[in-house]
Amino acid sequence: MIISSVDNPKIKYLCKLNKASFRKKEGKFIVEGKHLVKEARLKKILIEAYSIEEKEGYITVSDNVMKKITNTDTVVSEIGLCHMILKKELTDKLLILDSIQDPGNMGALMRSAKAFGFDTIVLGDGSVDIYNDKVIRSSQGAIFKLNFINAYLPDFIKSLNGYLVYGTDVVNGIPLEKVKKEAKIALVLGNEGNGISNEVKNVIEKNIYIPMDDTESLNVAVAGGIIMYELK
Repeated sequence: MIISSVDNPKIKYLCKLNKASFRKKEGKFIVEGKHLVKEARLKKILIEAYSIEEKEGYITVSDNVMKKITNTDTVVSEIGLCHMILKKELTDKLLILDSIQDPGNMGALMRSAKAFGFDTIVLGDGSVDIYNDKVIRSSQGAIFKLNFINAYLPDFIKSLNGYLVYGTDVVNGIPLEKVKKEAKIALVLGNEGNGISNEVKNVIEKNIYIPMDDTESLNVAVAGGIIMYELK
């Protein structure tokens, strides 16, 4: 049986999950594309899978229905309905994000965090929803391999025991190459336009800067990737 109507209750439910508030209420989200459906299945958070092709383990839908559910310009061949990822204990390296708002930056930071051992990401108020479809796509599957925590950052940072907390500051920072590679490190990155908020700055122990030639600043995802690599 093929679902061909966009008014089907299952399809209406999936469409509602495009809104962050509904995702949060339900504790579920959607992934788009074969690769991400496979990753969700391996992570054991996949609830149902939908495909425009008839195959075992999938609910078949028409092209028109798939286009209604998804957010991409081109119709993907399959999607997955998933449970949100449960948080785990803190790892030794933390990436703390203070109001990162661009989905592409968030996804890129996830990829770098996983690549360089920062396996816990702490999300402050104002950060883009990690289950936003653009974040998931740009993470290229890294979202399934990380530990996520939502927190009020000033209190969270003050509660950390045994971690050396670094922010980023080109004026009062330590050159990146001189930073000690401690066993437990928390790296704080700030908003694309405004940087780290004052209330978060007030609880940060030390700051880092990246020496550069004739350039004032880097994109936060690029800077984050460089710093995480050096602190690996």
